[in-house]
Amino acid sequence: MPELTTVEADLQLMDADQLLDALISVRQALAKLKASDEAILDRLSELYDAGEIDSSFMHDDWSFSLCDGRRKWTYPGAITALEDQLKAAKKLSEADGSATATQGSSYWTVREPRP
Repeated sequence: MPELTTVEADLQLMDADQLLDALISVRQALAKLKASDEAILDRLSELYDAGEIDSSFMHDDWSFSLCDGRRKWTYPGAITALEDQLKAAKKLSEADGSATATQGSSYWTVREPRP
């Protein structure tokens, strides 16, 4: 099993460039781990489909369960028309000031460079 990347230094002693470099390293490691995680889960699904594992089991005190996907709905035209009317009414309310807005908490977005 490959070793995970961690930030070893005291974050309080790092300057902005060092923090940014550390964050980039962590994000790159997370991306690799996420890809590995997805591949492993796909392979577990194949094993389940082949009848080699159950849909729920324990391994090294970890619990594993295959869950059904989320239900998706498709609505008839009359319902989607009402939805469109509601969306238009909301936009109008925002524009005329009758709707009140609240501001969520601040957060960082971090994106890797595009090739």
